Amino acid sequence: MQDDSPRPVFIGRDRQLAALVEDAHRVRSEGARALLVCGDAGIGKTRLVDEYRDRTPLGRTAVGGCLELGGDGIPFAPFTALLRDLSRDGGAGPVPGAGPVPEADGTGRARLFESVLTFLEERARGDGLLVVVEDLHWADASTRDLLVFLMSNLGEAPVHLVATVRTDDLHRTHPLRRLLPQVERLPRVSRLDLEPFSRDEVAAQATALRGAPPADPDLLHERSGGNPLFVEAFLDGPGGPLPDGPRELLTSAVDRLPDDARRVVGLIAAAGDRIGHTLLSAVARRAGTGEEALDAALRPAVDARVLRATAEGYVFRHALLAEAVYTDLLPGERIRAHRRYAEALQRGVPGLDEAGTALQLAHHAHAAGDQPLALSTAWAAARHAADAAAHPERLVLLERVLELWDLVPDAAERVGAPRAEVLRLAAAVCLLAGSLRRAVDYATEGLEELGVTGHHDPGVKEPPPHRALIAGLRYVRAYAYKDLGSDGALEDLADAFVVMERGDPHQAAAGALLASTFMVRGHPTRARHSAERALRTAREAGDRGSEADVLVTLGSLTAQEDPDRALRLLTEGIALARATGYVHAELRGWINLSGVLSAEGRAAESYDTARRGLERTGELGLARTQGPAFRLSMGLSRFYQLRVEECERLLDPSAGDRLIRARTWTLIQQLAFYRQDAAGADRALEEFRRLLPEESSSPPEYTPIRFTEMMRTAVEGRFDTAADIARRLLDEGDRDAPHLDGRYMSNLSSVAEVADMMRDEPEWRERAADLTAVLREAAAALPRDMTHPVDRLVRDQVAAQSSQDAAAASRTLEGLLPQVREHRFHRVHLLLAAARAAARAGEPERAAAHLEEVEGAARESGLTLFAELADRIRRAHGLPRPRTRAAGEAPAGLTQREAEVLRLAALGMTNRQIGEKLFISAKTVSVHMSNLMGKLGVANRGAAAAKARDLNLG
Repeated sequence: MQDDSPRPVFIGRDRQLAALVEDAHRVRSEGARALLVCGDAGIGKTRLVDEYRDRTPLGRTAVGGCLELGGDGIPFAPFTALLRDLSRDGGAGPVPGAGPVPEADGTGRARLFESVLTFLEERARGDGLLVVVEDLHWADASTRDLLVFLMSNLGEAPVHLVATVRTDDLHRTHPLRRLLPQVERLPRVSRLDLEPFSRDEVAAQATALRGAPPADPDLLHERSGGNPLFVEAFLDGPGGPLPDGPRELLTSAVDRLPDDARRVVGLIAAAGDRIGHTLLSAVARRAGTGEEALDAALRPAVDARVLRATAEGYVFRHALLAEAVYTDLLPGERIRAHRRYAEALQRGVPGLDEAGTALQLAHHAHAAGDQPLALSTAWAAARHAADAAAHPERLVLLERVLELWDLVPDAAERVGAPRAEVLRLAAAVCLLAGSLRRAVDYATEGLEELGVTGHHDPGVKEPPPHRALIAGLRYVRAYAYKDLGSDGALEDLADAFVVMERGDPHQAAAGALLASTFMVRGHPTRARHSAERALRTAREAGDRGSEADVLVTLGSLTAQEDPDRALRLLTEGIALARATGYVHAELRGWINLSGVLSAEGRAAESYDTARRGLERTGELGLARTQGPAFRLSMGLSRFYQLRVEECERLLDPSAGDRLIRARTWTLIQQLAFYRQDAAGADRALEEFRRLLPEESSSPPEYTPIRFTEMMRTAVEGRFDTAADIARRLLDEGDRDAPHLDGRYMSNLSSVAEVADMMRDEPEWRERAADLTAVLREAAAALPRDMTHPVDRLVRDQVAAQSSQDAAAASRTLEGLLPQVREHRFHRVHLLLAAARAAARAGEPERAAAHLEEVEGAARESGLTLFAELADRIRRAHGLPRPRTRAAGEAPAGLTQREAEVLRLAALGMTNRQIGEKLFISAKTVSVHMSNLMGKLGVANRGAAAAKARDLNLG
């Protein structure tokens, strides 16, 4: 029964249609774009998109709709449909998500998202691809997550991603209320709102539908509110007075149907706004209606345009109509309808896969009020959601099991596990879904369920019952506490070890977590001891994944003490993780190896290692989800080399997980600070704090932020605040072995620079003496046999800067300079310290030579604060001004790059054209323009061009 009714007339959306087509042309020339088509129910969103699909200049089109199942969304429903359509359309490769998604190391969901992205990119090659996701307001959480991922990562692929959203249905707690503003801030996402029809447009619609103008267009416009669906329904309605409201208006066509047709329409409405014929036939048989009788009942509904027949089944003319019909059912009718669906699904429906059957069965059993069946089917459906890496949907189903538990006397027998195990599983799924606080709550409830309300009393020798389950709950809660940066993780892990039976398979994993927790909480000595024990445990148990994880942690911890051993351990951990398929540990190993090389001052090797790690993410199909961490590591390496433009090209603060985005903003803040861009630094700090609130974040994440804050207050002359921050930085770290804590050593170096700056200011010399005394004491306490090259350098640097013998300090600091040729950022700060020491020792020429190198680095990198700090030292010590510009150098204090930018701007080029000419971004050109205009003392581009001609640059 194929529907051949004409499509509703297209009226009044020419401007919006033109915007869609224009967006598509931009997709073909500029890369992927996304558009949210928003408006009230019935306003014409689908009609507009249908018209656009007919006129799009893109070569392929795929459509998927979100399903309304009373909150029980089927994971990835629209993408499952559109990906299968694209697969039938041609092209090699399996459809993403067609089989179970491996979750052994927590990367299954990321791999699934990457595979969908790659699939769409492949199908978009050539003439481009239009992807439509209808009814986003009904989307399951996994669909929303995947959509945001695609919007953020499609990049240059010619994909137009269009989603329709019913905005009048977004109640206060609807997830889209919070999500839409975030999505709209993405650079390639725009929004198109549809307004009601005007009086003339309503009249035009009525005329097109009926072949004659309406008798009373003003009344029709008033009663319909300009809503095209209501206009059409009014015209379809009976003669006489207009219906009282939208529900009566929509259901009037249903009310006129024969009784059998009305019953079938009500039965379909219990499934949502659409249903496949096979399932409907099976359900109808449960209600005593055979195939022929079903066809006879459906025919009037299709003829009356209540339903539309498709190749697979039936769809309501509009989702609002389905909702109105369902609402109009009596309670008993609804329960019977859902019960019949559940019975049909239990018997099996040809053509429905096992996962889809399980998820629909769970929905209908719950809606029918069959609590035992609802519990059992929710438990089974949760397993299928796990196979699809649909963490939010799996959590909803597990929560339903918990809600029904006390209402089903034999719940434990039906599930095959105690309630505490369901709570443990819910907590573990919360970890995967990123709901860390809920993970803590569920794990705590699970422990209380087992009678565990505090920490283990060491005086009690009798082991508690459910030892393995208690240990599992402790482990999950510790993991959540660790990632939250909250107290409690170490205590939970200690208790987990106490109750674990000898040979527990999770012992090595718990040991690995304990070591990494000590590490992120800033206790490297304890972390190292824990890692050594965990490594022995993992090897004895044959737990290769945990062994690889511990090797990576141990390598990172050993870097300060024995760099060569650290590199061996990290390399071994990476190789083992790769051989065993433990992706998380392998990628963590690449990142940490890059970090260890960077900490040793080997910036080029650090960059190459991070690049190899980035290539590995591509091989694993994780480039978009895991790649941002490696690009950030590469950016850091380039920053330390003062290759600033290369650094900036690698940074994308919208990419990666929350932690990587926050760390990216940390580096952006440092770049802005050294460029003397106060507004940019403030914005970066604001974004960082939004992502990582200090009260709920790990303390080491805030160390770079406090470093920049300390330096900024010192540069601004607020040395009291700078000194307070300096003392706080010195208080952080491992007090038992500060020389084994890289964070402490870095803090020691930066505090020494602030004390040095204070000594140049007469009114602050007394406070500087106090801080210098603390530094002198700290440097003296460091061992003389330190193995880490950068630690030895920092120790000698701090000792020299806090020395009272300026001449000796000058010689010591100059002797350290060859060790930091590659780490140019550190070298600049060391040069500033050497210049101060030389000036205090009465050696102005040596001081001036150091400062000239600093000023050259400032010109080359565009980090103008270096030059200002050098100039302050000149003024404080009466040093000569910089030498006269030599041939080939840029004039007026400009860097060579600034001079190039100014020359091209004087030729009339735009920032984008200049960027293309110099192979840099338009944003970087804008920064150079701001800096050079400041140096030239001009207020606009025209004045800068005139100045360029005066300087023979035009």
